[in-house]
Amino acid sequence: MSDNPFAVVSLRGDVPQLDDAPEDAIGPFRQVAVDAALGADGLIEAIADAEITTPWILVAGPDDQGLAEDLIDRILDGALGVFGLAGAVLDAAEIPEGIRAHEVPAALATDDLAAAVRRLAADIAAWGPRVPESWARIIASSRTDVAMRATLSRRALVDDPAYHPRALTPEQLALLRDVARRIVPQGDGPAIDLAARLDRMVEAGESDGWRPTGMSTDVEAYRAGLDALAAIWMRGPAAQDAVIRRVIDGDAPSGSVLTPDQLSLWFEDARNDLARVWLSHPASLARVGYTGFATGGTGPEPAGYLVLAAGEREEWEPEELGRLGAAEGRTE
Repeated sequence: MSDNPFAVVSLRGDVPQLDDAPEDAIGPFRQVAVDAALGADGLIEAIADAEITTPWILVAGPDDQGLAEDLIDRILDGALGVFGLAGAVLDAAEIPEGIRAHEVPAALATDDLAAAVRRLAADIAAWGPRVPESWARIIASSRTDVAMRATLSRRALVDDPAYHPRALTPEQLALLRDVARRIVPQGDGPAIDLAARLDRMVEAGESDGWRPTGMSTDVEAYRAGLDALAAIWMRGPAAQDAVIRRVIDGDAPSGSVLTPDQLSLWFEDARNDLARVWLSHPASLARVGYTGFATGGTGPEPAGYLVLAAGEREEWEPEELGRLGAAEGRTE
């Protein structure tokens, strides 16, 4: 594991005094200075050559805003060898629209560049889980397909704590967050905002496409389901778990929004959606030890599995998955 919790990729040279901070501040940072004159293609290659396996922040000067937008576009589209873009610090008057559209955490260097980088890094570390370095390395590699790397790169971006719901009301979103904490507990430390991600998914029509007979569209079903749940929701984990059990069993009090059976059917979909959103994050894939995303790559060698045995792993898989297995026809 790296001694640097974050890296900084700077288009304007090393960031002065970046590690001149109290010992309890986030850092030290690994600094990677790249030459903006290389252009987007050359910069992608230089970043890939640096083999960054920690989250990293892009730093751009006032003359590099367009280049920064282009870089972020390419990285989030799955550029080979690059993973872990976590945010951007810009020496500019405003954050470019292209960066805002990707929902990349960004900050302006309004006072001190090093201080802006440290603040953003601390926020990113607090707002979401970290992808282990061994898994980041696999995602960046040619074992992982470009489209899959793009998807995982976007999903790895931390959630905005000031997120404003798109499909739900603020009250419905708050209740969905309560439900998510009971259905998919993420333990101590930074967590994925499952409710916010589910709200975006529902608004964009990106659910699994299934719904119980007689139920309305996902947006309407979530609004109705959360309103029905709000009428019987309680404070405190134990009381909330009791409500959840009654809803699952179809034994919830009858309300004016949905019948107990309809509420139970909607809640089954909601539980499935929350679990699916959690498992779609690359940190969650690492937590459960799933490497199946890395079997459709674009490298010259086949990207399937050679070792299929309990407790054994491939050479390219993280060590925590078991002992190194031997495959027929392969020499150690």
